[in-house]
Amino acid sequence: MKRYFELSCHALIISAFLALALTGRLDAPSILLFGIGVSISAYRTFHGLRPLLSTRAAFLLSCGYIAFFLIDNLILSRSFITATIHLVLYLELAKLFQEKHDRDYLYLILLSFLMILAASSLTIDMSFVATLFLFLVALVSTLMSFEMYRSERQTASPVSTLAMPLTGMSLWATVWIIVTGVILFLLIPRVGTGYFSRATAPSLLLSGFTESVQLGTIGQVKLNSAVVMRTRQLRGTPFGVLKWRGIALDAFDGRNWFQTDRAHDILRASPDGQYWIRPVENTGEIVRFEILQERLGTNAMFGPQHVRAVSGNMQGIEIDSDDGVFIRLPGARRAQYQVLSEVPKRAPLLDVGLEDEPIPPSVASKYLQLPNNMDPRITELATEITSRARSIMEKAAHVEAYLKRNYRYSLVLNWTPGQQPLSTFLFEAKSGHCEYFASSMAIVLRAAGIPTRLVNGFLMGEYNPVGDSYIVRQSDAHSWVEVYIPSRGWVEFDPTPADSSQRDMSLAIQLGHYIDAMELYWNTYILVYDTTTQMQLFRSAQDQVQSIQNSVRRRTDRWALQTQILADRFSLKLRNVIETFSFWFGVVLLIAAVTAFRHRRVLKTRFHIWQLRRGRGAVNDDVVQEMFYRAARLAERGRSKRRPAETWREWIFGLPDPNRRSMLARALEVFEKSKYGRKPVSASEFTLLEETIRELKM
Repeated sequence: MKRYFELSCHALIISAFLALALTGRLDAPSILLFGIGVSISAYRTFHGLRPLLSTRAAFLLSCGYIAFFLIDNLILSRSFITATIHLVLYLELAKLFQEKHDRDYLYLILLSFLMILAASSLTIDMSFVATLFLFLVALVSTLMSFEMYRSERQTASPVSTLAMPLTGMSLWATVWIIVTGVILFLLIPRVGTGYFSRATAPSLLLSGFTESVQLGTIGQVKLNSAVVMRTRQLRGTPFGVLKWRGIALDAFDGRNWFQTDRAHDILRASPDGQYWIRPVENTGEIVRFEILQERLGTNAMFGPQHVRAVSGNMQGIEIDSDDGVFIRLPGARRAQYQVLSEVPKRAPLLDVGLEDEPIPPSVASKYLQLPNNMDPRITELATEITSRARSIMEKAAHVEAYLKRNYRYSLVLNWTPGQQPLSTFLFEAKSGHCEYFASSMAIVLRAAGIPTRLVNGFLMGEYNPVGDSYIVRQSDAHSWVEVYIPSRGWVEFDPTPADSSQRDMSLAIQLGHYIDAMELYWNTYILVYDTTTQMQLFRSAQDQVQSIQNSVRRRTDRWALQTQILADRFSLKLRNVIETFSFWFGVVLLIAAVTAFRHRRVLKTRFHIWQLRRGRGAVNDDVVQEMFYRAARLAERGRSKRRPAETWREWIFGLPDPNRRSMLARALEVFEKSKYGRKPVSASEFTLLEETIRELKM
């Protein structure tokens, strides 16, 4: 049991160290040295080798490390937390290699707990869950085996056969502890934001979402596969293609896009906890998405066009003049919120009036701005593309189709932008990434007198069928154009051609879907689990129960209706059948057949008797028995019946009528001869039986 306890203690230390190493905050030399040290200690423990250090030597080495701790804190690590972690790792190794008493084992368990506590403060990643589970299993096993080891020393009773049962007991005890803890975690009301929300996770600095965007920056962002947000649709028809709108930029100086009006208006929450940006106009499809957004280098919030309302546990919402939505006070954790959007339907060109309404002066003054010293060829190109179109919608569609058809999408720019990047793209390179396409369409339309603005956001992302959610990465960053149509407002256009490179659904991607689904639930229900999320979870559970009840009720009603319909049909057909002659004729035949089957032996015997009367066949025992029993029934008319314990001979000779006695006596001789004798009954004896029956009838 001592060896099992020591190995379990090593497993506890290794799981705590693994959790600390997976945080990414521990330096490589510490991981290497401690990993080698704990491996050597586990090997020596498994083979029962003696400790390398005495208690005094371990104490002196620990005291000597104090000087190195100061050097580590001031010079090497330059961090008190990192130096303290190094100290804990050193003390752990020193304790492992020395002669140990009960108090030393308790120190090892305590140091392991400090390691897992340090890991919990350095990471909020889901990998901590797996290492925490291993740590709990090892902790339960270590504590149980430690108590059994102490009892074994005191009682001197061998308990070595308990190793496997103790391991299983530790595993199941840990599972029940975790299950109970999860239930309590979900049920107990939230009183704060929790410890994990204070974890210092680095923000993702996305240059495409600042207040100014330089051409070419999104191409660098799209090379990064870091997860930006995870989304899940809660309401509305599923869309194959959607865009997550972030910010809109209205001014372009030839190389950079920026906002001229940076003022934000503060929104107040309605009594139902939602921030209404504007009422729903019912001109498009109403959708609701739940979004779990990572910490980004912007306070912009994302949602499909047009966002009508936002809800979530936030300090406030701000909006700008370009329909952008922003978190008023960004927190130090992931943002979880829901957006209610009205996705407009792209009407066919034939459905749009040819005569557009006049463009409002406020829109024309802001969204028709062109850069100074713009290449005149852009104006000529705009006239060439839009000359045959008669409406703003048709002109925008022609420019969008022209760019998609004549230009190539590429993330690798092997050309120099020069002083006029758009001119180089339009007339020389003819290949680039999304902001070149979007900027070109916006400026070409402005040159044709059509108001436009550039929008930065994300493509819909990768669908995860396991979690029924979308994974949006930095590589999904995208730019597109919104065109002002006086009769419809701002309409979305995307001139960027589709990317020809498609990811194959490999086994690694499928496994990644499961991991991402687990991480989504971990982030939603653990890291950002607050009172709002708890109430949403309870409401969702209540809705699920109500949905199941309604489904069961609908199915029961449907089954009852179908049963009633079948019963009515069956009764109608049965009534029609009963009224026919063939039915009753069949019933009579069936009754006759059943009666004949039940009395088949008697009928067979009587048929045999009928054949004997015509001189065919031989007399058998069944014939003799049937005729004797018939004679006995005739003789007992009006007389006492034979008792079960009474023989036939006793009953016959007890009859008061001498004539009946004599007639039955002759029949009894034939019956006994047939039943107990070896000789067959002759025809004359058969005739005797018939005469007896005839005389008894008379």
